[in-house]
Amino acid sequence: MPDEIWVSTVGSNSRLFDKPGIREKHYGQDWAPPKFEKSALAETQYQNVLKHSRDEKLEREDFAEAAYVFDPKRWSRVKDFFAVDGFICVKGKLAELLKEFDFGDGELVEFPIYEMDKTTRLPGESKKAKLLARKKETGVEIWERPIEPSDGDVAVSGSALDDADLWVDPKLYSALFMSGQLHDAIEAAKLGIDFRFSRARIV
Repeated sequence: MPDEIWVSTVGSNSRLFDKPGIREKHYGQDWAPPKFEKSALAETQYQNVLKHSRDEKLEREDFAEAAYVFDPKRWSRVKDFFAVDGFICVKGKLAELLKEFDFGDGELVEFPIYEMDKTTRLPGESKKAKLLARKKETGVEIWERPIEPSDGDVAVSGSALDDADLWVDPKLYSALFMSGQLHDAIEAAKLGIDFRFSRARIV
């Protein structure tokens, strides 16, 4: 519904991120090796994660440059919502859907994914969220911080109804906030993803 705000804790759904069968390349660096085990983040990458948590907008070069599929069987099971180095990525039907909505100060950027030869690009749309912007003027109120909030556990001010369709807020960093219109579109798309939605209170 247009007069609603929804909270999604889809990021806590670990099944969406378990061994997707792809590895990444960062700007100016070599491709990561084709294995599931990952090393600790480099200092620059770690600092970018910290910037993200502080609600600082990142540049395109702060994200991974691209990825390649080293395990096609695992990749074939990946839904339209996944992650690379802790940052949200979308593809397919969800990527197309999100292009129709307002990210405020944030945006979706192109994120190429290649076959194992690291040259042949996979068909279809892959996008990476270039920091979903916090709606500073709306405010977020959380009486308790539940692992999985229920309807009404999170409250936002009424001005949240008049701004972006998708954003994050450091007070509930692991969650995505969505307009009623975006929530309804995702539900109607039947993506087979448990977004773990709860309805926010408007105050």
